[in-house]
Amino acid sequence: MLRRLLVALALLVVPLAALPLSAAPPVLVVYPFAVNGSAPADLGSRISAKIAAEVTALGGVSVQLGADTAKPADYRAAARAAGADLYFSGSILPVGTNFSAIENLVSTHSGTVIWSSMFQFRNVDDVAGQGAQVRAELIHDQATPTPGTAAAGVDLITPGPMSGFAVLNLSGSANDDERTIAHQALIDALQQRGSHVVTATGSAASDPTNNSVALCTTTGVRTLVWGTLDTTRVATGVSAAQTTAHVALQTYDCQAHALNVQPTVVNHIAPVATDAIRGAVQDAVSAFPAPS
Repeated sequence: MLRRLLVALALLVVPLAALPLSAAPPVLVVYPFAVNGSAPADLGSRISAKIAAEVTALGGVSVQLGADTAKPADYRAAARAAGADLYFSGSILPVGTNFSAIENLVSTHSGTVIWSSMFQFRNVDDVAGQGAQVRAELIHDQATPTPGTAAAGVDLITPGPMSGFAVLNLSGSANDDERTIAHQALIDALQQRGSHVVTATGSAASDPTNNSVALCTTTGVRTLVWGTLDTTRVATGVSAAQTTAHVALQTYDCQAHALNVQPTVVNHIAPVATDAIRGAVQDAVSAFPAPS
């Protein structure tokens, strides 16, 4: 009887080595938001610090603050060196008396953005709750590895964005025919400079500030470009009427996840509307950096 009891107890004993070890919490490196335009210089670090504090308070994640001096191009390597599977970054743009921000969670293994969101705020207190969203997306990603990352964390080769532009929809007060002329002129001007160019249409291309990350992913380019076209036709005395084309082009860097703070604005005047539009677009594109 005693022998049978001892055997039963032995079968219930699980070797210590077979017990699952507690998984280490995922590591997240949080970088200061980039600030643009008239936004206070310290606003980016204050926003990121608040979000990092919220993630830390909710638990289950080891949060590290990235260096203020780190450059976006170095975020991934620095985060990997810190043992992180993901890093968090963003950018802030003044919009009237408020601010608009884009936030991104990026895989250190594949370099792909696994989650991105845009939010509006007036001050740092308005950002309450963003940390909970970031943590929820991070935990979800840990449970389901993103495409381009193996389940065991082994790197998979993922090509980076191409060197080129995706031309999105143009808006403004100009009519449809004039915007079509400007759209084609933009494609032509970029191609003449030696840039790879693709076009994007649809609802996402009509609102690039809210869909920039998705557009970067689907088009595979380095830079998104869009803008506005406004035209006026004025007769001056006895001379023929002149058309003024006002073009403002905006760009978004898909690698740095940064919206340019100041559109490239050009006015061009010509007797023929088409010439004015093409001239304005060509002048605006000539201000872009040379293709890499």
